[in-house]
Order: sequence, then structure tokens, then C-alpha cells
Amino acid sequence: MASYAVVASSIFLFLSALFEGTLQIRVTTLERVLVPLGGRGRVPCDIDPQSFNALYWSRKLGGGEDQRKTVVSRRDGRLTGDGLDSGDFNISEDNSLVINFMHLDLEATYICLVLDENWNDIKSTTDVIATVKPEAPPTISWGCGDKCRTDSAGDNYLNLTCTSDEAKPAVTLTWMTEKGTPIGDTGREVRDGAILKGTSVTTSTILYDVRRDTTLTCQAESEVIGRRHEDQRTEVKLYETVTPSDPPDITASCPDYCQSGLDVGTVLNLTCTSAESRPLSILTWFDPHGTPIEPLYSSVSLGSLTGAFQTVSTIQFNFTTNTSLVCRAEVSGDEVSGALATRIEITEEGIGTTVQRETLNAVTGVDPDTEVGPDIVTILLVAVSVAVGIVVILGIVVAVLYKKNKEYNVFPRSAKSYHRAEPDDYLRGYSEGAVKL
Repeated sequence: MASYAVVASSIFLFLSALFEGTLQIRVTTLERVLVPLGGRGRVPCDIDPQSFNALYWSRKLGGGEDQRKTVVSRRDGRLTGDGLDSGDFNISEDNSLVINFMHLDLEATYICLVLDENWNDIKSTTDVIATVKPEAPPTISWGCGDKCRTDSAGDNYLNLTCTSDEAKPAVTLTWMTEKGTPIGDTGREVRDGAILKGTSVTTSTILYDVRRDTTLTCQAESEVIGRRHEDQRTEVKLYETVTPSDPPDITASCPDYCQSGLDVGTVLNLTCTSAESRPLSILTWFDPHGTPIEPLYSSVSLGSLTGAFQTVSTIQFNFTTNTSLVCRAEVSGDEVSGALATRIEITEEGIGTTVQRETLNAVTGVDPDTEVGPDIVTILLVAVSVAVGIVVILGIVVAVLYKKNKEYNVFPRSAKSYHRAEPDDYLRGYSEGAVKL
């Protein structure tokens, strides 16, 4: 009997220990919690079952696994801790850690540690991250690299760069076509934000072949703002060609005294600026004789329309007598071509009348009274007109001569009639011809 009692006691102890093991407390937390910077956050801690002796929320320090600092705790229904005193932390009824006002110094790994009824500690950790939502949608800029400084800037390729607003964590930028098809970028960069500490700015660059007028979209996405959010989407309109809307504009800079009149020897800086165009406008200065003037310097800048350029050309002019100069802007491309010009009158009289701008009504050239270099089309038209005129005149002369010869019949038509002709016949024919005239 005694042996049976020992066996029964052992089974009871084993089952009790096994039963106690299945009822030990489980502590579960999230892997990460995002809290808006300057906002209020909650870090959940699920404790099952709810019977335990104490709850400690600690902040992991930079050292080893067990190096931590308690920020707030609850034991016997009482809350204590430095975090409670500072107002940064609290513990809710469901055992969550409450962050009252999130700032960057509170970013850390937090530990939810529970002491069960046997004073065993069970814990789980959560990374708390401060977040910053972009306040504005991304911006799009464009350029043409080294091509902006050459005549080839009018080709179809454009460098387009999308730049996000400051954010935390960093956003992901995606380029898309009008149909929503993603476009692979040629470069991507993430750098530190310049205003808010801990934030990042993301840039994405594509090289796009503009074969027609189209619209591209740059979309910013992240855990904070979600996917395909309209407030974080920017569109850009691309133009294959941009026709100049106006002739070039001419401005003059000179010493102060030139406003009341120009003296011989006064040096003027004259600047010609084209209207926006794609391809870019080639600017050429001409003197009154149509001779090109070498510019002092030229430059190409980006226009307000994506893909359009603005060209600037400056010359230095030494005033000697009243004269006029012409600046011509010429565009040459597959879809758009032509030229527009502006004349500037430079005189020795009057404030505000020293420089007079005149817009010329020209589509493929400048004012006919101004010589601005040879126009091959005009030369060919003139040559053809002259040739046609000569042919018409020669035809008239030949017709008149033929008619006269037929009417007079002065000359014999054959050798036989020639031998039979008498001198009186010649005289008679001459006399009759004179009468008819």
C-alpha cells in the first residue's frame, strides 16, 4: 500500500508541475511602433493571463542585453517612475506604454517586463520610431546636362528629377507614364533633411525620351503616407516642341549719362533674349549691312515650360552715329522651324528714346529693308523669276521676227527662186513693207 501511495504522490506532483508550466504568463508586443513626431503614441503589451505581481516598462540602453532603465512601472496598483514624473510616459489600463509627446530623444527599444506570481520575469521588446509625414508633395525639376551649353539641346532626351519633402522614414519615389506604367530611374539618392533632424530627402532621376506631348507622374510612398496617395503625387507636362510666341527681346545697359543722350564713343552692352522654344533658338546679331556681329558671350537657360529653353546673346557696341541693329532668333527642328527678329534703333537723342524696340512681322526672316544675311529660298525664287522673264521676252522677239519675215517675204525661199529674182522684186518688196509699217 505504501508503494502505491508514493507512486500516486509522484504522479500528482508531476501533473501539478506540468499544469503550472502550461499556465505561465505570455507577454507579447509589436516588433515596431511608429509615433508621429510631436504626437501621442501607444505601445501595446499583451499579457495573458492578467494575474501578475508587477509590470515594468523599461528603455534599453546602448550596452548589453540587460542594460536598461525603467521609465514607468505599476505594482500593487501604484504607478511610479522618472518617465511618469517628467510627463513623458504613462501606463494605460490595458498595460500599454503611453508616450504623451513624441520627440526624437524618445526613439529607442522599449521592454515590457512582467513579474508573475512566482516573481519570474517574462519580457518582450518593441522598437519605437518617430515619424514625420511629408508636408508637401514631391517636386519635379529638369535639365539637359552638358547639352544645355550646345546647339544640340533640342534633342528629345530630358533629365527629370523628383525630390521628396523631408520625411521619416524615407519615402520611396516611383515614376509613372500616363497609363500608370512604372519608369525605371537612372539614379536614386537619400540624404539627411536640412530642417528637421533625423529626417531624409529622397531623389529619383530618369532620362526620358520625349517623342510626343505627354504627362509623367512622380508618386511618393511610405509606411506613414501609404500607397498611391493623391496628396503625395506630382505631375509634369512634357512638350516635344515649343514654338516661340514672340520675337526676341533686346535690352541695353550703359552708363548713367547715356540716358540724357549718347556721346560718340559710348560703349553699350546690348542683350538679346529669345522667347522659350524647343528646340532652342539660335541668336544672331547683324549690323545695318547684314554682317553678323560676334557676341561678347552667349548662354542657354531652362524655360518655365518643361523641355523649353531660353537663349541669351550679348554684344558690346561702340556708338559712333545713329544706327540700327537686328537680333534674329532662328529655330530649326523636325516639327518647328522659322525665325523671328527684333530691330533696335540707337540714336544720340532723348531720355528713354535712346533705344527703341521694333517687332518685325517675320515668320521665316526679318524685315525686307534689313539685310540680315542671304536667304537661299529667296535667292532661288528670284533666279527662277528672272529666268522665266528672259524666256518670255525671247519668245516674244522670235514671234515678232517670224511674223515680219512672213509678211515681207523679202528673201527667196529657194536657190532656184533666188536666181530668178530681179532687182525690182527686192525694191518692190521693200516698198510694200514700208507702206505696211
